[in-house]
Amino acid sequence: MTDSFRVLVLDDERLSRVTTAQQLRKLGYQADAVDNPFAALNRLDEERWDAVLTDLRMPGMTGIEFLLKAHEKHSDLHVIVMTAYGTVETAVEAMKAGAVDYLVKPFKIEELELRLERIQETAKTRRQLLTLQKKIGEDDWHFGLVGRAPGIRQVVERIRIFADHDAPILITGETGTGKEVVSRGLHEASSRRDAAFVPIACGTIPGELAESELFGHEKGSFTGAASRRLGSFERADGGTLLLDDIDDLPLAIQVKLLRILQEGTLTRVGGTEEIHVDVRVIATSKVDLAKAVEKGEFRDDLFYRLRGLEIHLPPLRDRGDDVLLLANHFLRMTALREDKEAEIPAMSTSLAHALRTYHWPGNARELRRAMESAFILSRGDEIKPEHLPLFLSTSQKEDGHELFSLHLDDLEEVPFHALMDRFEELVLQWALTKAQGQQKRAAELLGIPRTTFQSRMTRIRPQDNSQKS
Repeated sequence: MTDSFRVLVLDDERLSRVTTAQQLRKLGYQADAVDNPFAALNRLDEERWDAVLTDLRMPGMTGIEFLLKAHEKHSDLHVIVMTAYGTVETAVEAMKAGAVDYLVKPFKIEELELRLERIQETAKTRRQLLTLQKKIGEDDWHFGLVGRAPGIRQVVERIRIFADHDAPILITGETGTGKEVVSRGLHEASSRRDAAFVPIACGTIPGELAESELFGHEKGSFTGAASRRLGSFERADGGTLLLDDIDDLPLAIQVKLLRILQEGTLTRVGGTEEIHVDVRVIATSKVDLAKAVEKGEFRDDLFYRLRGLEIHLPPLRDRGDDVLLLANHFLRMTALREDKEAEIPAMSTSLAHALRTYHWPGNARELRRAMESAFILSRGDEIKPEHLPLFLSTSQKEDGHELFSLHLDDLEEVPFHALMDRFEELVLQWALTKAQGQQKRAAELLGIPRTTFQSRMTRIRPQDNSQKS
């Protein structure tokens, strides 16, 4: 995707703009450079550009003014702002005006490359989701969620109700149920949608860096703090901050988090200035926070502050046929990503049965991975249970879901009682064969009393009462 991604560099410093454009071209981007905002606006009108890297301080027009004018005609344009140390707050204002990110000069080309890769991935995902939304239909698609189950309908309704409230929102549910999807849905449905959405995975932050990550730090505040750094709250100012797996935050940080939720102010590590931020906080938890409070693993005052507006995501195993809707959704996503939309394979009846009966401990995340693998293994043919990952098919057998199969598709009607009698006879006979004719052992293999086994054998095969006891 890089070779078709076009980046325009806007900077009045010749060495900076020429060097940056050259480095981008070496990385495979189509890049060019201009020295003033007016020339950049003309280039935007004349050619297609995916992203602009612009300086903030330029004669005649500031980077923020350029950003606003550019978005009047090119609303999908991704703008990254560059700023020198000491004007970081201005860069944050630019993000509020619509910039997708910022870089502090001087920066390494790897930093810019990382931001451009994020932009490309976000743009690609957005296109895929728009395409899928049209294919799935409005009845099955809401705020990024796919499903018809009552539990999902309730989630959708709460997103609509909670979207424009500034109070913290707590989202609970098992791992993989889609808590971040709901968080992004809340952001996109709110009046904050044009501001930043900043997701933080609390479980991945080293304990000693948690305070700096959330609240920022001043230059020299600790070893390695070579410059001022804005924390997640300041970067999300005006928008939404997602604290994913808030139960993983250290207790010492939970105290400071409570303060900012109550007062809307923070102090950077090593600083003295109180900074006001306007952030709507969404927190997710994979554990029962009430029980965590009882165990002393989570602060009760923070829990009470979070628990006002709550959304609970049901596990996939409780959502009925939603598993099939989601499976089809993930197949289409995989096909779009592989540029094989015309080759989306159908799901067999046996696959649908396997998907419905599996308990999905990893929920939608596990289903997505399973369908990605099945898409590849099927090679465009109908997807069958044997195309599912080994872990899933093995679990199916261990859980007893694949011990037998029915072949009823070509029948007009089924004699139910005769069919059940025949099935029971086959199971009883299997147990007798396995137990070498010993009824006591056969009953143990089936987990039933010996007397029950004998009575069932007499009912099914009254003429055969000669087995050894």
